[in-house]
Amino acid sequence: MLFLFFCGGTFYAQQHTPRLGSSNAAVPRPPANLNASDGVYDKFVLIRWEPVGKTSEYRLFRATSPAGASLTELTKSSQSSTWFCDYSAEKGKDYFYAVMGSDGKNYSALSAFDKGFLRKDDKVAQDESLTAIEHERYAAPKVVFVLVENVRTNVGEYAPGDTAHLSISLHNVFDEPAHRTELRIYLSEDATWDFNDRLLLNKTYSGFPANAKAVLEEMTLLPTPLLPGEYFLLVVLAPEGDILNAKTGSTIINISDR
Repeated sequence: MLFLFFCGGTFYAQQHTPRLGSSNAAVPRPPANLNASDGVYDKFVLIRWEPVGKTSEYRLFRATSPAGASLTELTKSSQSSTWFCDYSAEKGKDYFYAVMGSDGKNYSALSAFDKGFLRKDDKVAQDESLTAIEHERYAAPKVVFVLVENVRTNVGEYAPGDTAHLSISLHNVFDEPAHRTELRIYLSEDATWDFNDRLLLNKTYSGFPANAKAVLEEMTLLPTPLLPGEYFLLVVLAPEGDILNAKTGSTIINISDR
């Protein structure tokens, strides 16, 4: 794992194996599939990753080489969203991004680094505006997706059969509207969306404006029976119903036996 030390406003990386939390604590695994945009945007680099296990907080770092040279933290504090827009990136420079995940008690090691950079061609007609991501398939339509910034519930503890009230903060970072977005809410035992999760709500929104932020207020009925313990409410947003391009967010809830 990389050990981070702070000097003159900059984090530096060194190979080391620190002790995170107590000796008996299970250290979370690093987030997976970190992807930084490669010249897609001219105003920022978009970095996305996937949670692993019960990680629910994240810290993002940027380096000047894939070995972690001059590592600096981009997040001002831990964030719950699994994406970040790096507006401080400079045109003509390559950056290398990595993220740490936390379960609220211990932090994981850094994820693998991924290179990202701003669009470099100033002659592109749409250079001054954000455009949607294009599929790799020839002549495939562009994809405009809405990102989950945060998920909150009205209370942190519920009983089986209760109704959970969610506030879901969303952000469309593109200069184009999202015409149709499918919203799904799942109950999960971890922050990773998979086939073991239980679908609680499924609905569709249309006409999400360009460069817009919004907060959706949703209610969902928790299933019964349900064993006491810690669970995650996962919010999944699929552009045009395309699950393969879905974006997720989550929040932790506790189920009691009251």
